[in-house]
Amino acid sequence: MIATKSIALFGGSFDPIHNGHLFLIEELINSGRFEKFIVIPAGAPWQKSVAASSADRLAMVEIALKDVMSQSNELEISRFEIDGSGPSYAFESIEYFRSQNPGDHLVWIIGSDAFAKIDSWKELEKLAQSVEFLVINRPHQKIDITRIPSSITFSQIEIDAIDLSSTQIRKLVGESKPFESLVPLGVASYIKSHGIYAAA
Repeated sequence: MIATKSIALFGGSFDPIHNGHLFLIEELINSGRFEKFIVIPAGAPWQKSVAASSADRLAMVEIALKDVMSQSNELEISRFEIDGSGPSYAFESIEYFRSQNPGDHLVWIIGSDAFAKIDSWKELEKLAQSVEFLVINRPHQKIDITRIPSSITFSQIEIDAIDLSSTQIRKLVGESKPFESLVPLGVASYIKSHGIYAAA
């Protein structure tokens, strides 16, 4: 069990945020293992390109999490990466949240696919000293731990998450195919009304 005063940091491009993200956030908040859960939309992810602007992605996160935030004092949305200049790096975000929460235990929430590539992250040794990783596995999925640097502290949990990807949703929108059931209702309305991802 993670110690009390644990703070979860959940970063992502959220391009767009979808029901899989929402399910994971609610599951982890309801687990009671975190005193605070901070969602961090990326400003300019350095390892991938984003289709929607940072303003639109932030707006969709705020819409998607509005109801959860009204019911949970633990949940926060951070503008730290959105308001930053240049590429978004996890180590810079972690340094910031470490300075804001001295003495607290920081836990970076990460999917197993992304964690498998952790050795490509910038300033990995600095990360290893500052944060623990909580790796989200799908049932019966195994991580090749031989690729994980020994300095990294991590634990793994299985969550039977909804099998969705933002890439899949962007493709459906671009092809004018139904996508509304895959994202929160307000997010679907936002995508359509703002013409994001070539929505009409």
